[in-house]
Parts: sequence; C-alpha cells; structure tokens
Amino acid sequence: MSDFDRYALDYEKRMHQTLSIARTSEEYQAEYKSKLIKRYAFRHRKISKILDFGCGIGLSVPSLQKTFPGAKIFLTDTSEVSLNIARQKFSDVTILKSELDTDEKFDVIFLSTVLHHVTAADRVEIFERLRSRLSENGCIFIVEHNTYNPLTLKIVASCDMDHDAELISIRDLKRLLTTECSLKVADSGFCSFFPQPLKFLATIDRVLKPLPLGGQYFIVAVV
Repeated sequence: MSDFDRYALDYEKRMHQTLSIARTSEEYQAEYKSKLIKRYAFRHRKISKILDFGCGIGLSVPSLQKTFPGAKIFLTDTSEVSLNIARQKFSDVTILKSELDTDEKFDVIFLSTVLHHVTAADRVEIFERLRSRLSENGCIFIVEHNTYNPLTLKIVASCDMDHDAELISIRDLKRLLTTECSLKVADSGFCSFFPQPLKFLATIDRVLKPLPLGGQYFIVAVV
C-alpha cells in the first residue's frame, strides 16, 4: 500500500492547510505550473499527449486541460486509492499503472513535486523508465521544492505527507539527470516567487528565474 493511500480521501484539506502558510492554493499552483509547461516546453514541441506522473487525486487535470485543450491527459500514481478518486472525477482521462506498461509515447511527462517522495536510490530507475516513454521531441518537465528557500523548508517540515521527503537541490538534480540518466537539460530555473494575492507579478518570473529565491524550481529534461 502506498503511503498516500492513507491521505487520499482528505488530500485536498491537507494541502489547503499546508499551502495556507505560503498564502496560496493547490488550484493556483496547478494553474501556475501548467503555464510554466506552456512557456518553457510548448515552444519547442507539439503537445498532444501529457502524462501526469505521480498525479495524486488529479488536481492538475483541470488546469492541464484548460492550458492544453487539444491534448490527451494520462495519469499514474503508486496510490490506487488516489487513482480511483481521479477516475471518478475525470472520465475523459486515461489511467495507467505506475509501472507504465504501455506503448504510449508522451510529449510531456510532468512530475509536480513528486521526486522528493522517491528515494534517492530509486530515482535513476524512475528516469530511465520515463525516458523510454518520451515521444521523439518529448520532454520530462519537473517541478520540485527549492532547497535554498527557508519558507519552503518550513512548509515541507510542517506537512505530515512529507514525513519521508528527500529533497534534492536543482544542482544535484541536474547532475543526476545528465551524468546518470543520459538526459540533457534544455531549460531550468527557479519559480513560484510570489504568493497568490500577488499573482499579477508572476509575469516577471521569467526574469527572476536565475535567482534561487523562488519557492520551487523547474527543469526541462530531454533525450
């Protein structure tokens, strides 16, 4: 049983309590990250199939569908309870087993704050599996917690769902992707600089992305 089977039924409530520290919401975060994908991945490739790897109960689905209206959305997670909830909420998505035993190839494989729940020993295997499922011009789009941001560290420490978190810095993740996983970093930077009440300032995130001040960071990895 996945640890997240225990959290699935009240996941949204738990996330609301956690994100209130940063004065934001899961809905806003999902919309923000979908726009990040469009900004940094869409310009290089046609996006017709998106895999949300580690989707939880599917909170990213509405924003992905809104941002990429012509794309087919696929979901997978190690938590069967979470997948069952997502299956009931979204009849127009495709649910896959976490082993990715499929012939599908994806233009974007999206990992939204998933990697810190994967032990360091298992990360290479995960990325090797994901790399094999990329389309010809596909990318792995990763969003993770910024290990240099004290507020982010406070939020992670206060979240019981992150009790097993193994955070990884942007520098170490780049090294892992390039030296151990045979991937290339096409783009990267810091993000989530402003809380939801100041979302109108998010348009300048692309200028600030070299600064290690954002709550999270993103990496676009390609073959």
